[in-house]
Amino acid sequence: MDQTTLAMRAGLNVNTISAMEKRGPAVLTSGLDKIRAVMRVLEEAGVEFLNHGQPGVRLRKD
Repeated sequence: MDQTTLAMRAGLNVNTISAMEKRGPAVLTSGLDKIRAVMRVLEEAGVEFLNHGQPGVRLRKD
């Protein structure tokens, strides 16, 4: 999914998504509401967020 589509679906500005991506592995400084909006969109697209000792993501197994 490209930044523009993610931003549109999350109700955010594309600059917000770009700034999040530029942080790399650093802690995000965006508000929790923005982070949750992005997570919701990605989860709806089949991404599963992991917290099993080491954070990560994978595609959901359906």
